[in-house]
Amino acid sequence: MAGLALCASSIMAASGLEPLAAGVAVASAALPGLLGLVVARRLHEEFSRFALALVWTALAAGIAAASGGLTGAGAVAFLLPVAAAASYGSRRPVVEAAALSGITAIAVGGLQYGGFLPQPPGALLVFQHGFPAATLFIALGFGVAGLRAIAAHDRFRAEADRFALRSAAFDAAPSALAICRDGEIAAVSQGLHTLVPGLPRRLDGLSFSDLGFDEDDRNRLKRYDPARGLSSDIEIRGAGGRAAPVKIDAVQLNDAWVAALSPAPSGDAQLAVERDAAISETRAKSEFLASVSHEIRTPLNAIIGFSDVMKSRLFGPMPARYAEYADLIHESGRHLLELIGDVLDISKIEADRYELSREDFDARDVVDICAKLLRQRAEDARINLDVDLPDEALPVHADRKALRQILLNLLSNAVKFTPEGGAVIAMARREGDNLIVAVGDSGVGISKDDIDRLGRPYTQGSSAGTTDERGTGLGLSLVRSLAELHGGDMKIESRLGEGTTVTIRLPVVAETATPAEDDVPLEVHERIARAQAAGDALASAAGGS
Repeated sequence: MAGLALCASSIMAASGLEPLAAGVAVASAALPGLLGLVVARRLHEEFSRFALALVWTALAAGIAAASGGLTGAGAVAFLLPVAAAASYGSRRPVVEAAALSGITAIAVGGLQYGGFLPQPPGALLVFQHGFPAATLFIALGFGVAGLRAIAAHDRFRAEADRFALRSAAFDAAPSALAICRDGEIAAVSQGLHTLVPGLPRRLDGLSFSDLGFDEDDRNRLKRYDPARGLSSDIEIRGAGGRAAPVKIDAVQLNDAWVAALSPAPSGDAQLAVERDAAISETRAKSEFLASVSHEIRTPLNAIIGFSDVMKSRLFGPMPARYAEYADLIHESGRHLLELIGDVLDISKIEADRYELSREDFDARDVVDICAKLLRQRAEDARINLDVDLPDEALPVHADRKALRQILLNLLSNAVKFTPEGGAVIAMARREGDNLIVAVGDSGVGISKDDIDRLGRPYTQGSSAGTTDERGTGLGLSLVRSLAELHGGDMKIESRLGEGTTVTIRLPVVAETATPAEDDVPLEVHERIARAQAAGDALASAAGGS
């Protein structure tokens, strides 16, 4: 358009036409440039490119026709549509413009041959002023196309180098990889040759199913779908022609997929992997519970403390209803604190973070204190709680807090599951280097199936439904774990409707003494029967008076 504007006055003067007609002719020559500005942002659309090529071709046809056809000086105008299309940087517009321009040129030649386009006199003088602009436009169009082609070539060369590096890396990969298309192998890595040493050097076109060891494996590989995978390991022909089980993982890539083959672990190796994963998962869970439980205890202690102040009416009396609520808050808070304490302790044990603090003390003191702590609760439930301890001392070297926790959990369970009028007894004896602690009750008892399950974390027996008291199923699990930390064990004996006896054996006695009777559980139940009979007699006497 700039070149046309520079030579417009010369063209109009040489044309010999009226100024208005000459101006219209020159303006029509500017239409392709104007349309190019309008559709410049939509040249990626086929219609926009075709419309622009059509306008350029019409201009070229008009110039050629006005200058006498293909033998005239204006025939060079048929290069204008091609030059314009070449500047777009795409091959298809060039082909389209060249085809359209060529067909039009043939049509103009036909008209000229038929005598319809005689060369007007002075045509050369008219168009010679526009030749420099047209020539410059054609040179710029093809020049831009050449620069774009060079840039594209450099870009494709760099991309090719990058893909060549990726291809070389894939070929040399130590992992067993195979690229497959339509069930046939397109490329493999060196790792697959290592895994399957009997393969030929080139595998292009080999069926992926041919990797199978036998007919069954080959049929499974024929039906292999990367999206669904394989339900189990498959065997291939490994070193020495022997069957080698492998796992196959694949990912879809358009019309191809990449398969990764890895040796399937043996039974022992698989068990080891699963064991390590389970241990890691359990440890993470235990560490999380330990952390959360510790964080909860801090505000819970404040709740218990404030409710204790309200319960004891430290700052004066309060309405009866509020006092009752304060008692309930205090009781629930202490219960929740006990549960959280159990969770924290069992989590520490599972995470191997529980450390015993051993000291020398008399085990009778711990049993007696624990019985006193539970006696009021037993009396409120009208249960006879008795303690049977030897006259001589029971010196032990153990963790006092752990032994106290063992006894509190056992006594609490015994009171919880013993109905009104029943009896609970705690006994302690020494047997060689072992401290024997037994807690028995005349409660609802435990079925044989439940006995096998009890002692696992968060597991409760079916008899838990016979009481309204809450629990987490951690009591016996904690008792067992604390006993095992001392190198001891826990034994449960029970019958439905007759009661339960839990016996703890701990090798913690500080000095050897005369062994006690072997059958501690039987003695416990004898004492329970006597204690229950004594309780019934006292109740009868109280009723008679």
